[in-house]
Amino acid sequence: MSFREVWLPPSGAQRRRVWCLAASAAYVAAALGLLAVLMIPAGVPLPAVRKVCTSDALEAKAVAGLANFAGWLRRNGTYGFIGEVGWPSNRDSGQWNRLADTWYTAADRIGLPVTAWAAGSWPADYPMAIYRSGPDPATVNVAGPQAAVVERHGSTDRYPRGVNLAYGSFGAGDSNAAFGAGNPGRYGLDYGYEVPATYHDLAARGVRLVRLAVNWERLQPVPFGPLSGDELARVRSAFRQAGQAGLTVLLDLHGYGDFFAGGGSHGQLRRLVLGSPALPTTALADFWQRTAQAVADMPAVVAYGILNEPTRLAAGGRAGARIWERASQQAVDAIRRTGATAAVMISGYLPMGPPAWGQMHPRAWIRDPLGRVAYESHAYFDSDGSGRYLASYADEVRRVDPVPSRCQWLPPLAVQVLPTGR
Repeated sequence: MSFREVWLPPSGAQRRRVWCLAASAAYVAAALGLLAVLMIPAGVPLPAVRKVCTSDALEAKAVAGLANFAGWLRRNGTYGFIGEVGWPSNRDSGQWNRLADTWYTAADRIGLPVTAWAAGSWPADYPMAIYRSGPDPATVNVAGPQAAVVERHGSTDRYPRGVNLAYGSFGAGDSNAAFGAGNPGRYGLDYGYEVPATYHDLAARGVRLVRLAVNWERLQPVPFGPLSGDELARVRSAFRQAGQAGLTVLLDLHGYGDFFAGGGSHGQLRRLVLGSPALPTTALADFWQRTAQAVADMPAVVAYGILNEPTRLAAGGRAGARIWERASQQAVDAIRRTGATAAVMISGYLPMGPPAWGQMHPRAWIRDPLGRVAYESHAYFDSDGSGRYLASYADEVRRVDPVPSRCQWLPPLAVQVLPTGR
């Protein structure tokens, strides 16, 4: 997800609802025993298999999508995570909220961890903001209509729930044509991280997990090079402040597989794509080895999100999926070589929404010696899953074809890889 001032037409996998300013898992198994990636704690009973019924075709499609994703997880004996789910506040807010409430009820039955899209210093007319800034632009503490649904379906002893914090990804290459490693934007104006008051406000609202976005070019300006000391200090400060508010953090590398080299004092802007000779898959592994080492002493960081949506790769189709499978395995191997025990979230190649999950990846592909990997899907309810929400709710209902069963039996998942607890 990124940040735009106007709706952009779909471009590959980044067909996101995203705006831009013109200026623009598991418990960490640590010696202190803070958080551990374990089975659901003894004494926490699994709920019975229950049926979730829906009131229209669009709700049915959304719940059937979750059932498909959970079925893939169950068949592969692995963990899952919904890294983004988002819906708009517009003239149809009541209907979208009703759908989202049904979807969350299904996620509750399954026992899926979820971080909703999104909280941040959005413009007043950005329709996807769960929480935005108010009179004090630095503090995100104003709830949108979506917040009622998110807060109604909070963390439990079986699964964590939370929100995305996207400010660290603002003003990047998907929304700023001049962006590059040599022109990363002005900290505090074009992008930034939240202030302590925001973390405390989110915690008071019941948020327990934040998926906090960072940007590759800002944190590592040259592939295979050292991390930026200034940017790393900012990121570490954000993690520390989140932890002091009682939140746990999923470090989200918020990108799509391309890297904008150059720009500004670094010379001509060049777009590199993951899996090409200019940006081999080992570049992503190098980033994660350095980053995991750099935040190893941060107890709030309980998981790493390897790459938000790996959709702009050196090849498309099944060849693109193979590039991603190789890149993500190399990244997991690099993280584990550092001794890091945090959970690792692995997104899928397109299509990666719950209804289509498994089309490009019939089987789980990551081998982790610690068994602490979860597969990450993103859920948006419009017909193309883009999250742009250009049509009315009624039009979206009419577009559903075929219409899935209105009721789904949803067996609960018996294991969890991210921090649980209220």
